[in-house]
Amino acid sequence: MTKKPKRERTARRERARDLGKVSRDRERLFALGPGGSSESPIAIDSPAVVEPKARAIPCPRCGGEHEVVEHVAVTRDGARVREARLRCRGCRSRRSLWFRLPVLN
Repeated sequence: MTKKPKRERTARRERARDLGKVSRDRERLFALGPGGSSESPIAIDSPAVVEPKARAIPCPRCGGEHEVVEHVAVTRDGARVREARLRCRGCRSRRSLWFRLPVLN
């Protein structure tokens, strides 16, 4: 018995679902990596480097360039952290990247 080839539409929908799964997995890995959450911020020396560093990190979904929508100062458990709120210029997805500033004496 020979197997009937898939219709073009069916094959296209399967590829789209597979790409969606890969995209979600990449997003999860991004969140687990450095800067992906407030529990694992990227260490920096000055708030002035937040935007250049955030723009230098590619979008985990499409590899596109991020734009910094805003970055805000937050204090978590006595630590000074910055949340950079990002939007991808390519796929328009949104995410946050976290940075830790040195402790002031």
